[in-house]
Amino acid sequence: MVWAAGLGRAAVYPKEDSNMKKFTMLLLAGLLVLPLVTGCGSKKQGYGGGDTTYNSLKSAFLGDHVYFDFDRYDIRADGAAIIQAKAAFLSQYPGVRTEIQGHCDERGTEVYNMALGDRRARATYNYITSLGVEGHRLSIVSYGKERPLDSGHNEAAWARNRRAQFVITSE
Repeated sequence: MVWAAGLGRAAVYPKEDSNMKKFTMLLLAGLLVLPLVTGCGSKKQGYGGGDTTYNSLKSAFLGDHVYFDFDRYDIRADGAAIIQAKAAFLSQYPGVRTEIQGHCDERGTEVYNMALGDRRARATYNYITSLGVEGHRLSIVSYGKERPLDSGHNEAAWARNRRAQFVITSE
């Protein structure tokens, strides 16, 4: 599945990739079943502190970023799987609020990259809200090229910097 978002409009385009579907289903099943098996899936309070299941899921939630192709803001299949896992986490922990940050590589002007980062964050927001996550729990911001993950000046570094990143703002 590939998600394409435009200014104010969004559409989902099916793309056959059975391995990605299997991976997504296994990932979602793991996120939903693990708390039930460990007995902490029903805990509403205290998950910001010592709940090791919450902490391990939170670590995965924060560590996985949605990556984009050069000069693009449409959600790729690998990004869709990551967003689906993030939606499952947010559904399981309704008290968590998050900020979606849009980032770009160093190429392009500051103004262009701020706008592109905003479009990446909005495309990610549109996709995750289409999965049932309430919009009031999310905020978006663009950092353009101001906060690179990789300070290198090559394609590998640029690819890591073209991303939407989730940051938990309250638990």
